[in-house]
Amino acid sequence: NRRGNHKWVNVGPSYGGGQTRVQNISQHYPENEQLLRDVLKSTPMSRLAGWIDATFKTIAPAMHERYRQVLCTVLENDEKVTPNFTHNVFAAATFNLGPKVSTIVHTDHLNYAPGWCAIVPLGDFNHRTGGQLVLWDLNLVIDFPAGSLIFIPSAILRHSNTPVGRSETRMSFTQFTAGGIFRWADCGCKSLKQLEEEGGSLHLDGAARWKADLEKYPTWEELIAQGLAARR
Repeated sequence: NRRGNHKWVNVGPSYGGGQTRVQNISQHYPENEQLLRDVLKSTPMSRLAGWIDATFKTIAPAMHERYRQVLCTVLENDEKVTPNFTHNVFAAATFNLGPKVSTIVHTDHLNYAPGWCAIVPLGDFNHRTGGQLVLWDLNLVIDFPAGSLIFIPSAILRHSNTPVGRSETRMSFTQFTAGGIFRWADCGCKSLKQLEEEGGSLHLDGAARWKADLEKYPTWEELIAQGLAARR
C-alpha cells in the first residue's frame, strides 16, 4: 500500500490502469462482493454518505452538479455499472481499515484533479495528540477528530496524517471519482483514443477544462455571504 502500512479496500466504479471502459472495482471473490454490498447498504453508511453529499452540495453546488452529471452519464450508459450509493455523487470509496491508519505523504494522482476527495476519520483517538491531517504544500497541520469531514483536492495536494497512540484506534472512509471517469463521460462514454479515431475531439483542451472546473468553486466571500444568509 503506497499510502501506508494498513489494510484498505476500494469499492465502486472506476476507470484507468488498463481498463477499457468504466466498471466496478473487482473484489475477486463473491463473498467479498456481498460483504461490501451489505456494508454500503447499512444504515450508518447510508447516513454518512448522505451527510457527505449534502455538505458537498451546500459548499460547492456547481462542482457537486458536475460530479452528479458525470456519474449519471456513466450509469445511464451501462447498466452493469452500479453506484455505491443512490444519494451521493462520488463514484468510488476507500475503507482504510486500520486499526491504526497513519498514511505517509502522498497524492491520489488518479483522482479528478480539479475536484475533491471527501475524508472522514473514524475510531477512538485523541485528535490533539495524534491523527492530525497534514497538508504539506499549504504548511498546515489540522486537528482532525473522528467523525469530522474535510474535502481536499487530493490529486494535487500532498497529504498524510500523524500516528495515534498505542491504545488508540484510527480508520477512515474516503470518497472520490477517478479523473478517467470524467474524461470518459466528456468523450461520450468512450476513450479519448476512440473519440479521436472517430474524428471527434473534446470541446475544450486540458487547460480550458481545468479553468472551467475551477470556476465551479465558490469564492471565500461567497461562502461567508452564504453562511450569514443561513443565520437569518
